[in-house]
This record gives sequence, structure tokens and C-alpha cells, in this order.
Amino acid sequence: MIQRAIRQIGIFAELSGAEFERLSPYVHEQRLPGATELFHQDDPGDAMYVILKGGVRIYRYSNAGREITLAVLREGQFFGEMSLLDGLPRSANAMTIEDTEFMVLKRNDFLNVLKSSPDIAVKILKDMSVRVRQADAMIEDLALLNVYERLIKYMNTRIRTGGKREGYCTIITGEIKRQDVANAIGSTRETVSRIFSSWQKKGYIKIYPSKILVYRDMSMDMAAKKG
Repeated sequence: MIQRAIRQIGIFAELSGAEFERLSPYVHEQRLPGATELFHQDDPGDAMYVILKGGVRIYRYSNAGREITLAVLREGQFFGEMSLLDGLPRSANAMTIEDTEFMVLKRNDFLNVLKSSPDIAVKILKDMSVRVRQADAMIEDLALLNVYERLIKYMNTRIRTGGKREGYCTIITGEIKRQDVANAIGSTRETVSRIFSSWQKKGYIKIYPSKILVYRDMSMDMAAKKG
């Protein structure tokens, strides 16, 4: 089962038969329940994780002690590789957001795979570059956008990556916890709840326990109305 799963992961999908044979002995599976901490910022880095099923939130704390979500990663994505490459402690915290299955690759094995499989190294570097750009965009948003605009941008991303158009609305499936949203946009749970409540009253959205229906395009003109 794990070999089939490895073959479906983007960074490993194009491995030759010989490369795959070199990789497969090094990896093993791990299953963890939701809300489990995998590692903390400044922990030693000893493994890279590839998500086979479930999801993981990568986060850290600002100087003021506010929790900031850097990324929410899903099936096929990986994390933890930076500490393996530079030998420095973990740069952020990682927590499962639901029951999650991983493929785990230890540090020495990871470095051996990179040496013997340049294609994997190139793909990892490309993915890391994308994440750096995303982090830069997040910093820019925090500096230039108000909280309403940041929430709209967050909702646009959810619509683009997981929304399904149905009739007059777009459906975003899965529970959207207000605290998680607040962490992702650098705000507070109370502010997010207030804006969501206002949008519901105006008929822009309708929130259910396991989905949100969006009846209005999440355009920036909503921000001008201050919720």
C-alpha cells in the first residue's frame, strides 16, 4: 500500500524503477490522530514527512505571542525538509488537523536519497521556492491589507482550492474553525466571528457545521463596507 502511495506523490511520481528501489527501503508509515504535535519550533530536525492522508498545520508565534498559521498542508504535500537540509533546528511548529497518515524519511536516509536521485532534489527545491513566495505574500498581506481584505483573500483561496459551484452558490466543504481562520490571517477569533455574522445577515454566506455556502463573489468591494 505504501509503495502505491509513494508512486502517487508528486515529488516521487517520476522516479525510475532503479531510483524507486533505492528509496523504498528508507521510508515507513506513521499514523497520528488529529491535534497531535509532530514537532515544535527549535526542536532538532530529524525527519521529513510526506502526507498520505489527512492534513497538517504549520505555524509559529510572533514576537507578541500571537499564533500565526504559515501553511495548511494536505495529501501529497511534504514538510520538515528544511532542517534536514541546513542542519538547523525546526523553524516552526507542526500539528495534525485531523487523523493523518505520513510517509517518514529520516535525516541520513533523506540526504542519501537526494545524492542518488537529483530529480527528487530539484522537485523539493521547487516546492520550497513556492512556499517562500507564499510566505512573502503573507507578510505583504499583513503589512498592506486590513483584516476584512485578508479574510476575503482567505475565503477566495478556499473557494479556488476546494470550492464547488452549485446553482447560485459555491460550496466550501469541511469545518472552518474561526480560531484557525484568525490564526491564518493574523487576526482574532472575535473579529472573524463578527465579520462572518455580518456576512450571514447580509446573505453573502451561510455557515453550517461542515460547510459554508457562498452566495456572493468574495470581491474586495465587500471590505469597503467594513463587514
